[in-house]
Amino acid sequence: MISITGEEQGQVIMVNSFTLPALTVGFIDGKKILSYITSAANPVAELAFGHETIIGENRAPIVAGFSSRGPSYIQPEILKPDILAPGVNIIAAWPTEAFNIISGTSMACPHVAGIAALLREAHPTWSPAMIRSAIMTTAVTLDNYYRPTVDQSLGVATPFQIGAGLVHFPMARDPGLVYETSVQDYVDLMCTMNYTKEQISQFVPGIFTCSKLEGGAGGLNYPSFVVIFDKETKARMLKRTLTKVSKQPETYTARVVNPRPDDVEVTVEPQILDFDDEHQLGSYKVEFKSIVIDTTDKGTEYGYIIWENGVHQVKSPLVFMWN
Repeated sequence: MISITGEEQGQVIMVNSFTLPALTVGFIDGKKILSYITSAANPVAELAFGHETIIGENRAPIVAGFSSRGPSYIQPEILKPDILAPGVNIIAAWPTEAFNIISGTSMACPHVAGIAALLREAHPTWSPAMIRSAIMTTAVTLDNYYRPTVDQSLGVATPFQIGAGLVHFPMARDPGLVYETSVQDYVDLMCTMNYTKEQISQFVPGIFTCSKLEGGAGGLNYPSFVVIFDKETKARMLKRTLTKVSKQPETYTARVVNPRPDDVEVTVEPQILDFDDEHQLGSYKVEFKSIVIDTTDKGTEYGYIIWENGVHQVKSPLVFMWN
């Protein structure tokens, strides 16, 4: 028997237990097989079942069809998802057997949670926001063939599918710089989103005050950027603050990856940040300016802002949307 994945699952093949000799192929390959069966006068196939496991031949990672996608409907100015993690055909211990192979968020979530725990062990003073930043800014966007990560249809995956990229623990241990986000920052975000005092008090017990979040929701000190242009908004200015977590003095230079400079200008000021002491802060502003005349069908574009110095690379995804 030949089992073909559905169009939504695409080329991502999840392990199944068949009670008869069978194999599973991806949606694209399955269409080729079906085309051959319907077009050939006498279609012939041969299935060979061995015990050899081939590793590293297929492209990986591939974003699964069941993986959550952005943008966030609650707050589109904050990029979601944050990160991509292994969640398809994960081999792990199982209570009643030696092992099991399972797919889903239940595999990806503990993978990231374990990395967060290891980072907390290595850096006991880091806040949850600093750990999240280290995971996001060191994530990988290329696959095992050093090509852009793809989704289940083999199209290039965007930050709305992979967030900052695939989590990479060895680099997250030493990110160089992190984006810290305080409790007050989140209070200001909820105020910006018109949460009531009763709603905010469920997250922040005690007395709290609302202060203006510069740049609106997009001004949250987050390791990513989402900029939404419309008829009234042709330019946006967003501020970010970096915290140095390495011990040696370092100088970072900003680099903008903007595949559509004819549609949007991205200017970073200052373009150089000098850090001497651990925990030193360094702030910068980014101006985003839409320079298109007709925004019809401009849709969404993507890029990156990277702070680098030859040792560390602090990478943040950019999303530009024309509403």
